[in-house]
Amino acid sequence: FEVSLLVVMISYYLFGQRSSWKARLSSTMLRHSSEVPGPLALPVFGSCWVYTAVGGYSFTRVHEFYRDMFLQHGPIVKEEALWNVPVISVVERSDIEKVFRSSGRYPIRPPTEAIAHYRRSRPDRYASTGMVNEQGASWYHLRSNLTSHLTSTKTIASFLPQVEEICGDWCSLLDQLKDPKDLISNVEVLASRLGLEAICSLVLGRRMGFLYEEADSKLTYRLAHAVSNHFGACRDTYYGLPLWKLFPTPAYKKLVESEEEIYNLVLEIIESADEASMESAVFQSVLKADVDSREKTAAIVDFIAAGIYTMRNSMVFLLNTVANDPKIQEAILQDPTGAYAKACVNETFRLLPTANCLARVIENDLELSNYRIPKHSVVLCHTGLACRDDRNFPQAEKFIPERWLDDAKQETTSVGTYLVVPFGIGRRTCPGKRFIEQILPIALQHTVRNFKMANVNPLEVQFEFLLAPKGPINMVFEKRF
Repeated sequence: FEVSLLVVMISYYLFGQRSSWKARLSSTMLRHSSEVPGPLALPVFGSCWVYTAVGGYSFTRVHEFYRDMFLQHGPIVKEEALWNVPVISVVERSDIEKVFRSSGRYPIRPPTEAIAHYRRSRPDRYASTGMVNEQGASWYHLRSNLTSHLTSTKTIASFLPQVEEICGDWCSLLDQLKDPKDLISNVEVLASRLGLEAICSLVLGRRMGFLYEEADSKLTYRLAHAVSNHFGACRDTYYGLPLWKLFPTPAYKKLVESEEEIYNLVLEIIESADEASMESAVFQSVLKADVDSREKTAAIVDFIAAGIYTMRNSMVFLLNTVANDPKIQEAILQDPTGAYAKACVNETFRLLPTANCLARVIENDLELSNYRIPKHSVVLCHTGLACRDDRNFPQAEKFIPERWLDDAKQETTSVGTYLVVPFGIGRRTCPGKRFIEQILPIALQHTVRNFKMANVNPLEVQFEFLLAPKGPINMVFEKRF
């Protein structure tokens, strides 16, 4: 620790810290990207030191680091990755919009190198690094061939009767598992079961029974645990020193173990496909896709794994925010149209987006906050933080569903076009976006009709490559009738 502290102190003295944004705003001249302010960058190691005991941040608090950097340095910040590769972060709405609007036909996002490395080492299972990591024409080929029905409004609309049935079973499970004091511990585990049942029903075309009390929940638990480990390992290999390129580090081993566990467990589910699966539009579209058979299996595995994780996090965030206010629950009950429930979902997406930051490799030189950022730069758009700025949304830190209704809706929607994007934006949008947007308000309505909800403890979030609730999440579900 003392050696690390000494290195930082000496480096600070020799290289200094880039001057604060306030001093730089005194000039309106367009500045070079090398002058963007930010944390101290050490030779070779860049800004990685901030995630050590000296820097004061852990990988689970990455989101807090960026919040603090913007408060200290202003609306644009530069950090440096290993070998002093610059990474630009922006939080101004105009800058974020400019970055997203500049994307071409094949938007480029930085790959998760550790996953790409692993998948290349398993040609028996993977023909490519997958839709998340592929770029250019190869990415577009996979995306257009494998997700057409999953992203189709017709497919999602036809799934509505099953969603209603699934949400009814969700409420029955809550009723069966709450204790005599109406307490349910580890709500996030049950939300994982809901996510797995829903995504399997959509993709495989049949109910799996994960929401029945007597169902074997071991598979759900193992899969949810593996998915959580997977995202955590992605985070650690991405933000930590890439020593995994030299030898298998604990983080890389964890990533490999979780990838294999997810693949094997989902393969068990896929192999249980029956005649109903053969009639599933999503399942059939994948089977008939003009891609390598390995891509088809990998796509279904990724759909299910991402679906359970996204659904778990989004559902927990939604229940928590609504449970904080009995008046909001009453408003949901009194609204037969479902518009208020949808407004609650949108407001949760604004305040607690699972993807709170989106990355792009820009394809042209851009002017961002009075700096010229050269093409091929990595730019992080901190949409989650921008959503908590009062300049973008009045009383931004407050949960106000009404901002998505009536006269306020048009302004909120307009401002939120490039900011409230929990599933990404443009051609890189998560394929499961419409599915999650359909099921969440229906699940919320069913839950509020059956229970009065209350939180036991304040919600804590942590960074797992995406934002996730820090469990265990304990809540009260008091039966209404």
